[in-house]
Order: sequence, then structure tokens, then C-alpha cells
Amino acid sequence: MQFKDVLGQDELKSNIINLIQKNQLPHAIMLLGGEGTGALPLAWASAQYLMCQNKQADDSCGECAQCTKVKNLQHPDLHFSFPFSRMAERKPICNEYYGDFRNFILDHPYASDTEWIQSLGNDKQGNITADECRDILRKLQMRPYESEFKIMIIWRPEYMGTEGNILLKFIEEPTAKTILFLVTENLEKVIATIQSRTQLFPLKRLSLEDIKLALMRRQIPEDKAIQFARLSEGNFHKALSFSNDVDNDFLIWTRAWLNAIFTNNGLEILKWVDEITENDKDSQKNFLYYFIQLLEHTVRFKLVGASNLLLLEQEQKIVENLIIKGLEAYAIEDITNLINDAISQIERNANTKILFHALSLRIQQVILRKKATA
Repeated sequence: MQFKDVLGQDELKSNIINLIQKNQLPHAIMLLGGEGTGALPLAWASAQYLMCQNKQADDSCGECAQCTKVKNLQHPDLHFSFPFSRMAERKPICNEYYGDFRNFILDHPYASDTEWIQSLGNDKQGNITADECRDILRKLQMRPYESEFKIMIIWRPEYMGTEGNILLKFIEEPTAKTILFLVTENLEKVIATIQSRTQLFPLKRLSLEDIKLALMRRQIPEDKAIQFARLSEGNFHKALSFSNDVDNDFLIWTRAWLNAIFTNNGLEILKWVDEITENDKDSQKNFLYYFIQLLEHTVRFKLVGASNLLLLEQEQKIVENLIIKGLEAYAIEDITNLINDAISQIERNANTKILFHALSLRIQQVILRKKATA
């Protein structure tokens, strides 16, 4: 993983590179970033830069033996600790799960811890055990095999709980050339004794432009890339999830649904329900998230106009039409609540044909009720 592969975070990347070049990088760094902002890839890229045999001014070379091993997560001096859902036949340490973790992270570097734990096929709560904390100490007390540095990346230290106190003395007095990256999404859940012994490096939320361009590099058409980037709310992994719907046209679904609802055409509603329920449940939920966002943009459009909304031309026409039809903010709030409830029911495996038909009628009732009281 090179810095160029990490989306955004340009200021923080430059800061880390500068500290490494000056030999001033703290030995214990807390990278704080929301889901999908790239905290784990940034720690990974930093480790590669530290170990690179031919450092460039702004990145690792990506070609030396050290870079190749770090890139493939096979370097003997780069260690990972992460939450896992324990299986009876395996010991309670990360080494038992590292092959699974390596394959998962190579494929999904921006994924969430929940998705990683679910990938193990075990529905138990994940954690980082006391045995794992002791194993971290064992690894870091060994001499380096190949590199100048020993590096430990602890992904989601909030899973350690008070067991993390096992690491305190080592964090205070590390062995030479030892670097710890602690990658968290929720600093408040990391025990205070560890927080106080690390230097905080916060990540920024990814910009729409960063995510849009990254999606376009994956051959996503620009209009779809804009839609998915908006929906992702700064979470690149979520944007990738939405991009699975690149062949579905949310705009067409939206126009057909609104037309059937506003014209009170029962047959068209049934036809629309049949069409949308032919898609998988993730696509159905993604469409509903998209529809909620259009409703939110309708409110913003009324308040501030089209500036900074980054709507596609056809989306703006839908928003303007909703305003012309008198859809007010209080009606939008009621409709949004109905849709959020529908999303929850889809996640609980409700019958989606019944659900979408009932949702259409309830939205229609909200519109008619608000018109009657207007």
C-alpha cells in the first residue's frame, strides 16, 4: 500500500512523511478516522514507507523487496492485531486468524470491522483478548528479522477494553525502532490510559470529489460516480457498495414511483413494486437511501437553491417538481421516517412486495393528508 493508493488525507500524509524523514515519528500513533475514511490503509502505507529501501520524496518506491512484502502483508516485521469472533478450535490470538484477515484486507482495505467479523461466519461478538495483548508484547519484544523497524498495527483498539492495560508499560517504554499504529473509529471507547500514551492523528472525512474520481478510475460512469459519492457521505467502502448497483437506474425508479403515487394510479404502483422487488435486497435498500437523499435535497433546495447540492440535471428536475407539487418539510420528515422503517424491515427479511406496496400507499396518505391541511 502506497500513499498514492490512500484516498484524500493529503495534509496528514505529508505530515507523516515529513516526520519519518526527520526521524521524529512518534512511537505510538492513534489514527482516528470514521468508517471508510482510510485510517487502516494510511497506517499500512506509513508502514511501507518506513520499511522502504528506496524512499521517494512523497512515497515508498513500491518495488523493493521490503515494499513488496508489506504490500502483500507478508513482512515478518509488520504485525497486525484486530478484533475477531473466537472459534472453539482456534486459540484466542490473531495469529490463528491472520490468513483470513490478510485475504479480507487485501480485497477490502476500506471495509468495516463488522464486515470482517461477519466474514468469519461466526455471529459472536468480536474482541481483542488478553491473550492477544500478551502476544502483541511477545512479538514486539523480538528483534527485527529484515527491517530496521518493528511495526504493529492495532486495528480497532476499542475492542481491547481494560485488557489493553497489559500494553501500557510497553507503550511507555518501547524497544528501539518500534512503532505502533492504533487505528480507531471511536476514540471515546479506547481506554483513557492508552489514549494518554499515544499521539492523536485525526483523519478528515473524504470529499465527494475524491470518492467520485476513485469510482471513475474503477470504470464507473461519471453520473453514477456522483450519485454513489453523494450517498456514501464520505465513506469510500459504502460508495463501493453502492457501485454494485451501477446497472440499476435509481432515477428511472424514482420518476416511475413518484408518478404512480402522485397520480394515484394503483396499477402503476403494483407494476413498480413488481419491478423493484425483482432486485436483491441490497439494491432495494440502496434505492431507498437514494430516495431519502433526494428528499433531503428538496428541503435544502428550497432554503439555499441549487448551489453546492451537486445534483444531476434530471435529479434537479425531480426536486423542482416536488417543490412545485407543494411537498413541505414536515411531509418530507414523515415520508423519511416511513422509508427508514421500511429499510429496517427489509433487513429483518420482510416480504418486500407487501412492504413496498404498503409503503407506497402510506406515502400517498402523507401527501394527501398534508394537502388537505395546507
